Amino acid sequence: MNNRYKLFLISTIGFILLWAFHLFVVQVADPHNLQDQIALRQNPSKKILYPNRGHILTRDNELLVGSIVHYQVDIDLNNVRNYSKRNNKNYDAVIDSISVIISNNTTIRRREIKRRLNSKSSSIYIDNKIPERDLMKLKSEFKRLHIPGLTSTFSQIDRTYPKGNLAARLLGMTGLPKKDINGISQKSLSILEGKCGLEKSFNEELTGSYGWKQSIYDAKNKRIPIVNLKEKPAVDGNSIILTMDMEIQEILEENLRSGLKKYKAKNAIGIIMNPETAEIIAISGISAEDKNYALKSLRGFSNMAVSFMFEPGSVMKPITALLALEENVFAPDELITTKDYIIKYSNKTRKIKDDHKFKALTLKDVIAHSSNVGISKAVEKIGSKKLYERMIAMGFGQESSNNISNEASGILRKLKDWQGYSLHSISFGQEISVTALQLTNAYCTMANGGNVMRPYILKEIRNPQGKVVMESQPQRLRTISDKKSLDTLKVFLKSVVDYGTARNSKLSFVDIAGKTGTAEKKVLGESGYSKEKYISVFTGFFPVKNPKYVMTIVYDEADFKSYSYYGSNSAAPTFSNIAKQIIRLPESDILIDIIEDETEFISAPNLLGKSKPEVEKLLTKKKILRKYHGDLNGDIVINQFPKPGILYDKNENLMIVLGENKSEEKSNQALDYQMPNIIGKTLRMAMVETNKRGIKLIVSGNGTIASQSIAAGTQIKFGEKCRISAK
Repeated sequence: MNNRYKLFLISTIGFILLWAFHLFVVQVADPHNLQDQIALRQNPSKKILYPNRGHILTRDNELLVGSIVHYQVDIDLNNVRNYSKRNNKNYDAVIDSISVIISNNTTIRRREIKRRLNSKSSSIYIDNKIPERDLMKLKSEFKRLHIPGLTSTFSQIDRTYPKGNLAARLLGMTGLPKKDINGISQKSLSILEGKCGLEKSFNEELTGSYGWKQSIYDAKNKRIPIVNLKEKPAVDGNSIILTMDMEIQEILEENLRSGLKKYKAKNAIGIIMNPETAEIIAISGISAEDKNYALKSLRGFSNMAVSFMFEPGSVMKPITALLALEENVFAPDELITTKDYIIKYSNKTRKIKDDHKFKALTLKDVIAHSSNVGISKAVEKIGSKKLYERMIAMGFGQESSNNISNEASGILRKLKDWQGYSLHSISFGQEISVTALQLTNAYCTMANGGNVMRPYILKEIRNPQGKVVMESQPQRLRTISDKKSLDTLKVFLKSVVDYGTARNSKLSFVDIAGKTGTAEKKVLGESGYSKEKYISVFTGFFPVKNPKYVMTIVYDEADFKSYSYYGSNSAAPTFSNIAKQIIRLPESDILIDIIEDETEFISAPNLLGKSKPEVEKLLTKKKILRKYHGDLNGDIVINQFPKPGILYDKNENLMIVLGENKSEEKSNQALDYQMPNIIGKTLRMAMVETNKRGIKLIVSGNGTIASQSIAAGTQIKFGEKCRISAK
């Protein structure tokens, strides 16, 4: 065996041993972490699927709050370079195409994108706020031009507000939840969490739940389609539908902002509710300082309509008056002396006096003219225990709602803590603090026949498929008082607007009942009241006979020098303006209901075939107005309008056609009339004109008539319908 062969043999054996050792090290010691790479290829990875947070909508399905998913977009320049080389493309031209695609489908300028893409880095960050719709456009364009390199990852979910700052404090805000990890608080880049407002109240319903799906990727990081991979879909959050009416909410906020400026107030608050159900139709609290804050900050501020506590002043007097009516402590025409009232408490003396000086007033006028003296004498006959129990029964000193976060309970001291001054003070709204929600709900009780209802703002909850999974129902907590006392109290509250402290806010076309309040504000850190800072309030309802809306308007520290601090000069006019705008809404039927309520209907008697003397005798006895047509010398009734048995307005003429009893055709011709011109007339005047001719009006809108579907002068017959629009 020569040396060369020996060398070859030794080298071969050495190489084999070295290779075996290398394979052993690679497989056992795994210095290059190849096992992790194998596991990555063979074992599925889980991709987190994120749910969309549910929407918040008004009762008429107007979107108030929605969600938008944002993605981070990056460009893999190595992939772009390889693509350019493989396809003999000019790299700069490809970069230019990418910059055009991105700038056309995002808000980023082309120059800025190109500057980033000219970097020598392997991966370029574009933006982490790319909405899903823009991402789809980007992917579509890259695919159309066969350009690789676009990568996207989930970034975050943000809330959107299509109506801007409408109901900002009510809706609240969201943020990233915090999780404690080993005692260290860290933000979780996951599902949004409600921090305040309705977002917090209904966070559990709105949130939804995570999902995941398994994926296996090849060496080029491309997903391998495998059938048996598992997946759990993300479940989007439910949507909540509010009792809020968007148009009325806009009316409320517009008037509060206008009033805030006009009366130079610090804050303005308003609530509108349905008295029968206690649904919250509109709710708002705004501050003169709001203009100094970003919209996002405003959403984090407290909802003043449920959190701001104040001494209500004279708006509390009707509660005492209702007790006085129930107890019959005064006769209806009994006069109560209202001169300055000196009262002794132990070793102290207190003088109670009125702003409006009267020698004596009935209980009705005590409310109309807001007499502190008169209500103090009334509450003395009632006593502390009954007043306290009624306050508790009507919801004061406790939270009213179960689904509005950060609601204050107000302040009503326990009866054992009342002092000598308390009985009289509380009767006219001192020594007690309330929220606007509590006050409005108390007046709902006065308006709806004595039913204390639980206020609510959640109408229903719908799942992501749009199916109603929960629907709120009105909840009656208890019933107070009696119908006679409550009906009398309505008359008292109506007198406040008819001739009392709120007479300047009276509307000619609808009756309003309510009460003004002007309360001195407590001085912080002191026992007394400020002489120039007041709470101005008006709470009331309309229409009086069948209340549809209860509303509270509050101004905090309205201008003192211009006397705007009086509730009658600020809160009451704002209430009146809002009521006027609500009534004029196209879908409002208040005016039509009022007209129908004020109309007395009678049934038309059967006069067909009767002689004129018989008709005269019968109609005179029944006091029925009439008008004759046709052959006035005829001796028999051949037709009439309305037809026998038809109900019609007692104040309208019964139209009687006289003549000979000939064919039906001729008698029908006798009832042909011309369509009157009702354009420019009020709705009531139009109804009077058309009722005479048996025309049924189909009304759209409120106000004066702007158009009619049947032209004036057109021949019409009984029962014809005419569509009219009013503005």
